[in-house]
Amino acid sequence: MNKNSHKKKNYKSTTPIKLQKVINKKTKKKSKKKLNEISNVKKYKNCELITLKDVKPEKLKLFNNFVSKTNNLNPKLIILPITLPNGNKINVVQDGLLISGTKTRVAPYLIKKIIDKNPEIKTFTYKGTYNGYGAVATALAAKLNGYKSELFLSRIPTSSKPVKKTREEIINSRQVITSLSLNAKVHLCDTYRDAKKLQYSLTTKEIPGKKNEWEFINGYYNLDMGLLDEKGEMVNILSEKIKEASKGTILSTNINKPRIWLVVGSSGISRSLKKAFPDCILFALLVGGGKYYKKALEWCEKTKDVIVLNKNENYKLNNKNRELDDKNVEEERIKYYESTSGYDDRIWLYVKKYGKDGDFICNVSSDNFPNK
Repeated sequence: MNKNSHKKKNYKSTTPIKLQKVINKKTKKKSKKKLNEISNVKKYKNCELITLKDVKPEKLKLFNNFVSKTNNLNPKLIILPITLPNGNKINVVQDGLLISGTKTRVAPYLIKKIIDKNPEIKTFTYKGTYNGYGAVATALAAKLNGYKSELFLSRIPTSSKPVKKTREEIINSRQVITSLSLNAKVHLCDTYRDAKKLQYSLTTKEIPGKKNEWEFINGYYNLDMGLLDEKGEMVNILSEKIKEASKGTILSTNINKPRIWLVVGSSGISRSLKKAFPDCILFALLVGGGKYYKKALEWCEKTKDVIVLNKNENYKLNNKNRELDDKNVEEERIKYYESTSGYDDRIWLYVKKYGKDGDFICNVSSDNFPNK
């Protein structure tokens, strides 16, 4: 394991090179005790374990059917034409119909590579917000490869002005139900910080005699945010899958320098698009925070033809639009295309104002159950 790959208070990486191969009896016994205590001790009262019994039976049946019909992980891109309020005609690259959005195209292949290098793995884990799709992709990839998955999700969605959701709404969201249908163990926590603490307390331990150096226990492997690994495997795989899926579409045949609008979180998908279509112009709206935001911004600023909308004076929204919450944006956007409220659809206000004929929206996910 790389030196200082984990910090006690600020974990820099969640993908150590090699998992612990041997767990002695003493360590194993201690780990079991810790696992049994986790759900009961007051320290973790801000997290709860969600099970199939918590969701609506009729919705579960619907999603189980959706999961059972998923057989093509990299189908041809679905590109839907829409007309903006000002009359401009643009195209929505609609990956919201895939079981875990665009990450469906990469997660199973990425995890297979990780498994080949780390045969000790038994369970893949992921931490994020309940409305994201990195967790769903983790559950899908683990199931397809015959492994377990455990998800640590925040009730607070990734958004600048989120609409508060009830516990029942969150548990019955497409993201949570799909994850449960894929046999994932789902922990729902009050905040991202709570989710992070619970994940690391269950999956890692400090190496004896080596302060601030950590290793995984019991075959756990924590995937990176957005599946964006430091070696670039995710980008290499997804860029090839996108190129393959775009064959025969207007994105690959008719346009020399496509203009693509998208929301950027960890930046894995935006990097993949840029690698797949080097000449494209990306209009990127950065969301999220902390080290992930900084890394995404750094990549955007050093990459040719990537325009950061919320860091550019030429792409301003008026005060009224800036004050709109997720619900207001969704009510208008949903008339044009399906998306994820408070995340992917934040790009809508910018496209509506600055989009031109022939532009593309890269929509990587959707809240609603696909009807097809």
